Amino acid sequence: MEALRPSRRAIARSAVWTVPVIAVAATAPAFAASPCDCAGFSVPAFPASGTLGNGWSLSSNNVSSGGGTDRFENGSFVTVEDSTRYDTRTVTASRSICVTAGKTYRFQYSWTAYLINNRKMTSVLQVNGQAVANSQIDTSTSQASGTRNVTWMSNASGTVTMSFLHTVTPPGLLGGNLTGDDITINSVTASCS
Repeated sequence: MEALRPSRRAIARSAVWTVPVIAVAATAPAFAASPCDCAGFSVPAFPASGTLGNGWSLSSNNVSSGGGTDRFENGSFVTVEDSTRYDTRTVTASRSICVTAGKTYRFQYSWTAYLINNRKMTSVLQVNGQAVANSQIDTSTSQASGTRNVTWMSNASGTVTMSFLHTVTPPGLLGGNLTGDDITINSVTASCS
């Protein structure tokens, strides 16, 4: 009698059941770093020149081609604007920053201003269009230079828009000198805790 030999198919079928299976699963760390983490938070410097760079950009409203200069220069945000008779002029330097809910953000910046023109200019730091307390510079009441240290607390995590809004108000319907004061914002630094 001849011994039965198993076929190749039979061996292959049984091999499926005898090969051990090892499952490997990767787990995320319990406290993975958030992309908006406070550690190392900073705000990039203003560009050396032009109207955008380092994530910063400029926008303006009611600005005429012959009445001013709005730009980044030597790492500062420079606004030299004259108001029209009826319109408020605004120039905004803005960029996105990533924040974490419940954290306090401290912004420090210095300014210089040219105060002897007839129309005042104001500057205010905003986050998502809302003024940060104690950040306003008003050329009719502020000194010609100084430093602001202000804090803002985030209510939510994610990306927000940080901006410096410069405004020149019109002299009114009766006329008057249209020449506005000037403001330069320098050296913005930031930290988070």
